[in-house]
Amino acid sequence: MSRNLLARLRRKFLLEPAGYGRPVDQSAVDGEYKSGAWAHFHQLPELPRQSVIVGYVSELYKNPSILDLGCGSGRLAQLFQPHPFRRYLGVDLSPEGIRMARDLDLQRCEFTEGNFETWQPSEKFDVIMFSECIGYANDPGALVAAFIPWLEPKGTVVISHFRFGHWQAHWRRVEQHLETFEATTVANAKGQTWDIRLLRPRTTA
Repeated sequence: MSRNLLARLRRKFLLEPAGYGRPVDQSAVDGEYKSGAWAHFHQLPELPRQSVIVGYVSELYKNPSILDLGCGSGRLAQLFQPHPFRRYLGVDLSPEGIRMARDLDLQRCEFTEGNFETWQPSEKFDVIMFSECIGYANDPGALVAAFIPWLEPKGTVVISHFRFGHWQAHWRRVEQHLETFEATTVANAKGQTWDIRLLRPRTTA
């Protein structure tokens, strides 16, 4: 049995059920953007969950700084445009996704290429968002923990996560480091379901 096959079996039957994610190669993500596979993020069935994210953040903060990790082609940044915010930084693995986000020519928004497993900001943010991307992290828990130092003292982590595969195990790993203080579930007419949670770092007694 080859080493590659053993690694795939280990991931499928051991790591993924324990809440570890399934990373995607940059070239594969680029190909999906170029083919239009991710165009649905700009379409009506995605709007319910996206609107909840924008509504939560706009209610919590009057003029926030926002870090959007896994920002893709910039749909959330586009929906934030009518709302006050002082800074919006989107980061994504895909150069093609970043190109599409920049082509939107959005005000007060910056988009940069980076792998959220290794990329680090140079400033703190009021809001750090992971929209439909924690399932692509090697370890969703380790991913969110790595960004806690970049959260302002009264900051919030916002996670939107589609109910597919081992989604419940992903949440268990995340909540080793963050605790939920508000949450909702959103479903659309296609029967697709998402959980959107507002979280803050766990405090030690």
